[in-house]
This record gives sequence, C-alpha cells and structure tokens, in this order.
Amino acid sequence: MGFDGLSPALSGGSVKIRRETIPAFLSIDVEPDGFQISRADGEHWLGYRATCEFAVSIRHQLAQASGAKPIFGWYYRTDPQIEQVCGRADVAMTAFPDRTAALCEEGDYFGVHSHPVRWSNERQLWVHDFGDRQWLRDCTKFALDAFAASSGSPTKLFRAGAGFLCNEIVDVLDKNGVVAELGLEPVAGWGLRSNKVPSAIDSSPIVGDYTNCVTAPKAPYHPSHKDFLKPDHSAARRILLIPLSTGPGVLPSRGLLSNLKRRFHGKPKPNPVRMLDPTEDDWTERGFWDLVSHQLGSMDRPYLSLAIRTDRFASLRASRVRRVFTALTRHPLAKRLRFVDPLEVRAQITPQSCG
Repeated sequence: MGFDGLSPALSGGSVKIRRETIPAFLSIDVEPDGFQISRADGEHWLGYRATCEFAVSIRHQLAQASGAKPIFGWYYRTDPQIEQVCGRADVAMTAFPDRTAALCEEGDYFGVHSHPVRWSNERQLWVHDFGDRQWLRDCTKFALDAFAASSGSPTKLFRAGAGFLCNEIVDVLDKNGVVAELGLEPVAGWGLRSNKVPSAIDSSPIVGDYTNCVTAPKAPYHPSHKDFLKPDHSAARRILLIPLSTGPGVLPSRGLLSNLKRRFHGKPKPNPVRMLDPTEDDWTERGFWDLVSHQLGSMDRPYLSLAIRTDRFASLRASRVRRVFTALTRHPLAKRLRFVDPLEVRAQITPQSCG
C-alpha cells in the first residue's frame, strides 16, 4: 500500500539534525471516534479525516516557522475489535487510499496502536481488559500481524493504547522485532484513579489493574527482560522504550523576589511531574510551550514526544490540540524543534549507558 521505502528509518537513510535543534515526535493514533462502536453504526472514522486536514495546515505553518518540513507518525488501530466491527483489522489503512497516499508523499512514518478491547457479554459493552495476561499477548500479536500483512513489512513502531504497558506486551513487541515503543507514560498514570478509558465521545470500562509506571525512566532505555520498568545495561531487550514527555505542572518562579521568598519560607514543596499532554486544558496554549521549553532545557539529551488521537473536529480535545499547535508556530521553540522519525535519531536521544 505504498509504505515500503518511504520512511528513511525503514530504508536505511538518515536525518541530520543540527546541534542547536531538538528532535520532536508527534504521534497520531488513528482510531475510531469512540470505543462503543458496532457494525450498525455509520462512519467510525470522521476524526481521521479531520486530523488529516489539520495535519496539512499545521505542517505548512511549522515548516514556515522552523525552515524545515515536519513529518509525523501515524499509528493505526489494527487490534481484534477493529476486525470484529469493521470487517478487517487494517480498514483505516486500506479504506482511505487517498489519505494513505498523501501521508506517504509527505514522508510520514507509520506504526501500530493497539487497545486490548474485548466484548463483555455481562456488561454488553466493549471493555479494556488489562487483567487477562494471555489476552494482552494475543491482542498485541494480532495487531502487529495485521499491520505487517497490510503494509508488507514488519512493524517497527508501536504505541500502547490507553498508555497501558506490562511485561507481557513488551515481551511480544520485543520478540516480534518492534524497534521502538512510544506509548509509555512514566508517571502514576490516570488509569490508577479511573475505572474507564475515555474517548472524546464515550468510554470503555477497565477490567483488571492499571500499571503504575512512576518508576520508569523518563529518557529512552532498553528494558530488562524481567521488569520493563527497569533499564538493563548488560543483557537488555532489543526494543527501545521512548517515554512520552513529562515536565513540571507549573514553571518555577524566577527573579530576586521569588528567590528571597523561597529562602524565607524554607524548602519549597516539590512540583509533581506530569505528562505534557497537548489535550489538557489546564495550561494556556503559550504556557504549554513555555513548560515544554523549560523541560527540554533541563535534559541531557533533549527530545520531545507528544501524542494526539484522531478525534472529531468539533470535540473539545481536537479544538484544544489545534489551538496548542497553532500557538507553537508563534513560539520561539518552533525554530528549534524538528519533527522527525524517532528511528532516525534514537542514538542521539538515548543515554550512552543504554545505547
């Protein structure tokens, strides 16, 4: 379907990034508008169309702001729910050939986004089953195989659905040759405090326990065979886990008066680490990029990894994403960020002890 040879990462090419620039990854999860979908529904992929149109616009604006053409990552849902509802797991890859061709022409790269969703007869709902470890293995393998069969090449990039990872999923990815996983959220994730996975229009109940990833490194690493949350510097897995970007909830105070206040009041309360999520609305659009800029300045090997999903144009989350990335085009950081394929820069962003 035209995926072969179009991503430099898969064809042995290279991307040169000047020292003063910072690699950035925008991962776009291509999935139905909601989780509670059925064969009787009409169009499941309205958000995909809207997101493709948004990508055209923001790509042009970012290219003008930075002087370099950005490329984005598109991660397709190819798990069992998609096949059961839509007739084939690769429907988003095959049913819209004009979109696929346009993205390939731009040089974008592609991977798999999988949600462990299964039908519950008891609830009469699609649920996220995080408790059945064999199901997690089977669902992940199914999604990888469906993508590979459709694209004609093995899956190299993966993003876990709902930010959920476990040893079983990482084991399947590693054994099937996935080079990098970009869905890890290295914090005490939202799923620890919720009993459902939300979309922009509905939700899916959670069955089983959500993994607490707060101890995971916040820089890329090769995980241990025994515990994916720990790096292994001697006999690690081949797969590289590239965590999504995190940062402080607010910028630290600056200036003489702020310093004097901190000294007077003693040690300040720790600022909790949060996901830098462009869909969250508790930062101003400019403030979001100020936080990103602050975080990048504190990193030894800076990179930015953000993710969005193909939500419908009119949804609050899609509207927020459009405003945030439009604000980037007017922010000084836009001149330094280079949106590239993560496989091209993995040596640049991975600490040497983990390389």
